[in-house]
Amino acid sequence: MRQISVAERAIDVRNAQARMLSTSAFNRLAVNSSKEYSVVGFRATLLGLSRHLYQHGTGCTMSTPNSIVDILIERSESDDPGYLFLSDGTVESEQRISFRECGKRADEYAAALYAGGVRAGDRVVLASSPGLHYIAALYGVLSIGAVVVPCYPPLRGKDVERFRALLAAAPVAVIIDEIFEHRVRELAALDCDRPAPSIVTGRQLEQGASVPRVHARPDSLALIQYTSGSTGSPKGVAITHANLVSNCRVLGRNMGDDPERVGVSWLPPYHDMGLIGTIILSMFYGWPLVTMSPLHFVQRPLRWLTALTHYGATTTVGPNFALDLCAESVRDAELDELDLSRVRHLYCGAEPVRSGTLTRFVKRFGDCGLDPDAIIPCYGLAEATLFISGRRKGQPLRLSGAGHDAVVSCGVVDQEHRVRIVDPTSLREQPQGDVGEIWVSGRNVAAGYHGDAASTAVAFAASLHGGDENYLRTGDLGFIEQGELYVRGRIKDVIVINARNIFPSDIELLVTGLDQNFRRAAAVSLEGARGEELGVLVEFDGAGLDERSHKRLTTEVRANIATAFGLRLAHFAIVAKGAIPTTTSGKVRRYEVRRLLSNTDLLAPKLQPIRQREVRL
Repeated sequence: MRQISVAERAIDVRNAQARMLSTSAFNRLAVNSSKEYSVVGFRATLLGLSRHLYQHGTGCTMSTPNSIVDILIERSESDDPGYLFLSDGTVESEQRISFRECGKRADEYAAALYAGGVRAGDRVVLASSPGLHYIAALYGVLSIGAVVVPCYPPLRGKDVERFRALLAAAPVAVIIDEIFEHRVRELAALDCDRPAPSIVTGRQLEQGASVPRVHARPDSLALIQYTSGSTGSPKGVAITHANLVSNCRVLGRNMGDDPERVGVSWLPPYHDMGLIGTIILSMFYGWPLVTMSPLHFVQRPLRWLTALTHYGATTTVGPNFALDLCAESVRDAELDELDLSRVRHLYCGAEPVRSGTLTRFVKRFGDCGLDPDAIIPCYGLAEATLFISGRRKGQPLRLSGAGHDAVVSCGVVDQEHRVRIVDPTSLREQPQGDVGEIWVSGRNVAAGYHGDAASTAVAFAASLHGGDENYLRTGDLGFIEQGELYVRGRIKDVIVINARNIFPSDIELLVTGLDQNFRRAAAVSLEGARGEELGVLVEFDGAGLDERSHKRLTTEVRANIATAFGLRLAHFAIVAKGAIPTTTSGKVRRYEVRRLLSNTDLLAPKLQPIRQREVRL
């Protein structure tokens, strides 16, 4: 079955969301789409509120919060805007909720969950579509001491498979949009050996209902965050309340104080960067956050930039591909409507950061007031809650190497972490500048993989040769140069041919630069008759190829790889846009790429069609 890309994610959610909002308890929220106001006036209002929060207790005013619930209790006393959601991706569709209202809605979800049998420590699958209801449900689960398991709604394909896997782990409850309720009951009924979970939708919420909030201990589980599964099966990372509090403080140090902070995010709330790095972080520090569905961003990337302009946003996030999409899709005439001069932090992570992408993005939107110093390449992973390192504002953006070998620095490691670069075989620390596995220790490091003691022992209890301190083995390769961290890629992704290690990202960068219609590439190694062989898939984003063009591009790719890397390209195919299998967070599923390249029957439906040349008589 074809992997569903981020661009196609929740293709039905737009209509589903509208139906859900029209029937759920969230009709009580103030919807401001009919309100007329000037951009300048509304921006001034948000900035004024942000200053008020800063001057009267921005961030967590308690000295040692034990949990995110402690933060929620404090924030629930504030009538200032907490979250805004653009239901169709446009500022005209804005809905908003104050922190106090968010606390009340969270209480209603908590009461419904409690009535369904959920108690402290129980797991609750949160699979609602993005929106204010999702945010309130998140805090509702946490407020009764239960554990949130974020998951995409079971729409199709891989989403359904992952959802069924979560049901097999016997959660006590599932929070879902009303239109998916029947689907969830059908899926739950497929496994008769386990008790069916309680299903909570907006319909069950009782206005004003509440139950006592649970003051969770720091070591209590808060989230089970599943990894992307780019190199294999996803694992559930067990994240505690202490992990979340520590991560928020780490991010706060990197961002610095800003009395005018306003955030904008389109990231999926099911992954660490969108869930922890925006939704939970804004609650922790008390600044307004504007959100939209990732589907609406991918449909029209301009919506992200328009929201940044309209709300005078200072802080936002986006993977490398998002910057590419914006630079390629925004038309010249649309640039005049953008003002990005207030953006002070644009965090770029979750996938390799390309220097060429940053250059194109800054060049494209420089006349819109974008400050190059606002771009913050960063590194993190779910096993460390989220954030490990990021460029500090005011520090130069550093590169190591040149051309296709250039690697963008992910900045200085935060003081909370201890990072070592280790030879993965000898377990000895590498000299500065040498590539090795990135090992991390610190309070951000998660408790382990939920229900997987063997994998936890391997990944979370590593020690240097002759040492006794425990480290997290990230599985990522990198090096430290002049005190800054550079990330090369996943150990499992490294291509080893003729005793040489080649990073697939280097090959992919070379290939995608050969033609303007080459969008995404995936390089892997496959076992051949004479050992490991190189294989590459590349997506073609165009009207179609004729035979001559196809042959020319194939020859160019083979020749350039041979020249740059001294390698023979044994397996190559030009496929249609969106045909390369990816995870829900947009990372290439390399093990599936290997399956495609080694099986022509699987690959054939994904090939870019070749047009026959016209013959003129």
